[in-house]
Order: sequence, then C-alpha cells, then structure tokens
Amino acid sequence: MRTNAGGRNHWLALAATYGFTVSVVAMADWPWPLFVGGAFILIVVLRSVRYRQAGRKTQAGLAGPGPGAGVIGSLFGAGALLVRGTPVSTWAGPLLGVIAFLGLFLYLQRFART
Repeated sequence: MRTNAGGRNHWLALAATYGFTVSVVAMADWPWPLFVGGAFILIVVLRSVRYRQAGRKTQAGLAGPGPGAGVIGSLFGAGALLVRGTPVSTWAGPLLGVIAFLGLFLYLQRFART
C-alpha cells in the first residue's frame, strides 16, 4: 500500500461519492436517484479533468485499477436496486452505502496506481 496523500484523497473522494450515491439510490424516491447519479458522474468527470486523465494530453498518474473496481461497483449498484422499495431500505441503504465506500476505497488503495 504505497500511496501518496494526493492519491489517497483522490480515491477517498471517489469512493465517498459512490457510497453516497448507492445509499441514495437504495433509499430515496424518484427523481432523486437520477439527480445524485448525475452529480456522481459530474464529479468523476471533473476529477478526471483535474488530474489530467481526460483529454489529449493524458497524464500517467492516478490510473484506474482495471476491471475490479467496476465489478465491485456493479455489485453494490445491483444490491441498491434490489433493496430499493423494500421495508428494510431505511437501514439497509445507508449500510450498503458505507460498505460500498469502504470496499471500494480499500480496493483502490491496494490495487490502483498513484
């Protein structure tokens, strides 16, 4: 786990916004999941522009960890959709968001390049 503070903050911000998005998708009524999902996509795009991961002159730092983060994200997203609208969503939504945040952050800390 050799990371610098900038890389750790980058992965922390992405994992936190993803965990929050999963929690809102599991708990909130429509159209709030659409708003929060759009905000999550906007944050990812803005952070990729900030760290020069988008555009013609791409910098080599803070590259993605491969397909593992996508698999983790898909599993938690599917879990949020399955919990949505059930009586347990009031406690399972935030719990799923926290677990998604911790799981994705720890995965990115271990396997992502900084």
